[in-house]
Amino acid sequence: MAAACHAQEDDMFSRSLQKRYHGLLTVRTRAIRGKGAWYWFHLEPILLQNQTTGTAKALKLRCGLCNALFSASNPSRTATEHLKRGTCPKFRNPETNSSAIFPKFRKHSLMALPEPPPPISMILAPSSIDPILSIPPNRPQLTQAQVDTAFRLLSDWFYESCGFISFSTPDHPKFRAFLHHLGLPQVNARYIFGRNLDTKYAEAKLEFEEKLQDAMFFQLSTNGWKKEYRRNNYADESTSVNVTLNLPNGSSLFHKVLFIGTCNPSSDHILELVQSTIKEISGGDMFRCAGIIADIGNVNCKALQDLELCHHWMVNLTCQSKAFHKLLKDFFKKLPIFISTASFCMKLANIFKSNNFTAIDLFLPHHQSGSSESMSTALSAIESVSTLSHLLSQTFTEEAIVKESLNREILDVIQDSKFWDDLNSVIVLIKLIKTAVQEIEEDKPHLGRYLPLWKELKSRIKDWCNSFNIEEKSVMDLVHRRFSKNYHQAWAASYVLDPLYLVEDSSGRYLPPFMFLSSEQEKDVVKIITRMTPEEDAHIALMELMKWRTQGLNTAYAQAVQAKERDPVTGKVKVVNPHGSRLVWETCLSEFNVLKKVAVRLIFLQATTGVSNRTESTLSWFCSKSRSKNIIGRSQKMLFLSSRRRLKRKEFKDEQGNDSEMFACKKEESLSE
Repeated sequence: MAAACHAQEDDMFSRSLQKRYHGLLTVRTRAIRGKGAWYWFHLEPILLQNQTTGTAKALKLRCGLCNALFSASNPSRTATEHLKRGTCPKFRNPETNSSAIFPKFRKHSLMALPEPPPPISMILAPSSIDPILSIPPNRPQLTQAQVDTAFRLLSDWFYESCGFISFSTPDHPKFRAFLHHLGLPQVNARYIFGRNLDTKYAEAKLEFEEKLQDAMFFQLSTNGWKKEYRRNNYADESTSVNVTLNLPNGSSLFHKVLFIGTCNPSSDHILELVQSTIKEISGGDMFRCAGIIADIGNVNCKALQDLELCHHWMVNLTCQSKAFHKLLKDFFKKLPIFISTASFCMKLANIFKSNNFTAIDLFLPHHQSGSSESMSTALSAIESVSTLSHLLSQTFTEEAIVKESLNREILDVIQDSKFWDDLNSVIVLIKLIKTAVQEIEEDKPHLGRYLPLWKELKSRIKDWCNSFNIEEKSVMDLVHRRFSKNYHQAWAASYVLDPLYLVEDSSGRYLPPFMFLSSEQEKDVVKIITRMTPEEDAHIALMELMKWRTQGLNTAYAQAVQAKERDPVTGKVKVVNPHGSRLVWETCLSEFNVLKKVAVRLIFLQATTGVSNRTESTLSWFCSKSRSKNIIGRSQKMLFLSSRRRLKRKEFKDEQGNDSEMFACKKEESLSE
């Protein structure tokens, strides 16, 4: 009871200080306009805050000339004692100069005369005071509610920036001057990264727990296990892995960031980390985890397979957007047309770098010698040469080759139409695969979509071979090999169990698309359903599967699930009810008691981690290096708030990508745009 009374008294005291502070600001503003005492040009109200609670604890007057602090109880007395009596070392008494300038007016009533201009001694030299204080701004008068809202938005910005800005920003003089100009009090950095952070995290964590509790099961999505490149100076031999949960209702929840001591963790290490994470999320109930998706390589894929052996109900998958990237890498390593085209484009890039071809060098990225084995570097060179092809004929002339003493092979290749045909064909295939990657990263289709997706990709690549007279066998061998490395039995099962892919037969019935499966894939459907079902119910599940294969789904339900419409924003055709497949199994197919338990877990699964949401910032680097539990805990809280907000807004583009776009903007764009 005593503590509550004490807290109430502190709150009342803080409010009274706030009221007094705003009152003094009003008086000072009027004085600056010429409707008050002269000393307000030099005295400024300052509200001091409690570092722990962030509430107002004292009100002071600061001298703008010497930065001394005084009590705000009597501003007039402070001006007399500090300014007029010569206590301030940087102030010259205005009365002395005033009497010298206006001696004949001393005997007359000042009330009858207009207010004289300020004496020379009151006009400060530019070097004697901060420019912000020399001409005090007309600051807006904000209510307490407006101040609270502003600080709430400011703290949210700090959390969402998540270490990409300095934690000392609130204490920066320019930042403080900016807030002062807006009429806001100073920010307490310890409050933002202390008590307020704890409060925000507690609220977000409670919402996370409520949504997770409502879900019967979840899919664990992890990305960042293997880093293909380094984006900044903070990245070293450590790895940060983002852990997200995919729920049956289509939403995603960010869980945490795992900081790993190596960029190439072993299978055993991955297995241990994933198991401990699942237990932490599910409270020890491993059955709630329907499966895992990870962007790990083929070597560490063994960790996912071992988890399936230990937990028969799990379906563990590798990320398919990474699989498409690896397919493109296969082309660069194995296809002769890619190898020769990339090699020559790299030679051109090195020539642009080492010679004074300024007309083109400005447009091409700088390439390090000996980096031709890097797919990203070769890809950049190919795209750059293709973009600037119209300039090459003007730059590489007969005279230029002789003058620069360069290999004549360069000119011969540039003048060879076959090179440009090969370059065009390579660019077309690169765009084809990049488009497929972009679509699955943005749409994040469910598991049943990936068999048709790979089939479509194979068909498009065959068309590419025919269009450019490329030998089909070597290309398709690479595609089939990459497909086999990524294929999972659950793809086929999810494809035939998902009502979205039912096919209407001649009698009007909607049946599962078994006719599009190979004989091996049909066997895979039986195997995965048998594995995911308890041993005593396996025979029932297979009987229900045969019934599903022959009877299918009611026409009305099937048409409702497969109804589509065009998105007015993107122009893409999308399913009207993306959760219809799961809802049909849960509510309308009660006769499949065992099979529906498998179906609802399979058809909601995803097979891509989506756009990589990197956390490589000063915060994540510092957290990976720190041994302080307090620092790691607060860093995890900020990462949680930041990633959670990005998931809500579906913002996955990294800060460096945004920065690049901003620097590419035209100079003429105005500030208000």
